[in-house]
Amino acid sequence: MMGGASMLGAIAFDPTIRGILIVVVAMVSLVGSIYMILATNTGARVAFLITSSGFFGWMVIMTIVWVIYGIGLVGRAPAWMPTDINLDRATPVPEVQQFADLPPTDKQEDPAEVLADFPLLQSLARGNEGKAYAPTSMTKLKTVIQPWVIASAESVAEVAAKAEATVPEDIAADPELAALYAAGGEKLSKEVNAQALELRDRIEKPLNGWCLLTESDPRRGEAVASADAALIAEKIFGDTTEPADYIVKDVYFFGGKAQCEPVDELPTATRAFNRVKSVFQVLNPKLYSAVTLVKVKDVVVEPGGTPPSATADPKAGEVTVVMLRNLGNKRFIPFTLFMISLMGFIIFTSILHYRDKQAMAIRDAFGGAGKGK
Repeated sequence: MMGGASMLGAIAFDPTIRGILIVVVAMVSLVGSIYMILATNTGARVAFLITSSGFFGWMVIMTIVWVIYGIGLVGRAPAWMPTDINLDRATPVPEVQQFADLPPTDKQEDPAEVLADFPLLQSLARGNEGKAYAPTSMTKLKTVIQPWVIASAESVAEVAAKAEATVPEDIAADPELAALYAAGGEKLSKEVNAQALELRDRIEKPLNGWCLLTESDPRRGEAVASADAALIAEKIFGDTTEPADYIVKDVYFFGGKAQCEPVDELPTATRAFNRVKSVFQVLNPKLYSAVTLVKVKDVVVEPGGTPPSATADPKAGEVTVVMLRNLGNKRFIPFTLFMISLMGFIIFTSILHYRDKQAMAIRDAFGGAGKGK
């Protein structure tokens, strides 16, 4: 008795029962009404064949749309699956051999020193981000200079105007830099594009094929959210682990179909070719992500006081969440329904076709019965 009550309690009216009722009423009122009209004109059997052919034909069209756009009755969506939570970057991850090629943060160059080697970009960055700007990570540095790789002359002119108004002393202290600002136009724009590309290459070269995502990259958000869920599930920072316990530093990608850099950097013809090539690439290369983070410093806040800004604990090591992209089966279910609907459409239309041929043969036989007399 209790088991039956539990089962009934698990069945929700909305959407379980309500959804079933909607489907039943729709089939009876829509398909049933069509069948009833056809039955009064062609008979029950022929009406059933015509109605079934029309229904499965409509299902074929609808499931094609489902497959193309990934809507309707879909399967499991793509998601990041945690492979390992690495508490020590010196420890290898057997499931992801490429992880060994990813250099730890303390082995990389200081981002502030790297930017200082490019006085033009440094003046632009300080002019637009503030005089006290100094990148604390390669991610922050790449986020700033990434748009300048393909920035137009108009965009560069706007950025340069802010720099001239904010840090004129930096420009005046370097004659070559002052000459570039004075020239402006295409000369300044091309120099900014070239130096931004050179700086980005310098950031990416030590990564051995791993792609460092900028803070504005839309792919970063999902990876960080999945890493948060893995850390909370494993209680890495205690039973009450939450995103406020750590600071996410860098997010790296490796593999997959998509290239690392934005597609708008490529010529239109190259983009079109890559799109076609991707369609015919049946097998998807494995895509890995590595989200690096560090624990924040524990602070005691007085009652009613304002907590300070989160700062990384200098004694804490870097934690890396390594994940593998599970492509899911989002379009598998609609594709299965498409195949079932296509077979149903072929079967019922074939029966109608052979029935019509048989009827025509019978009519021809009776039509010629009186000839020759």
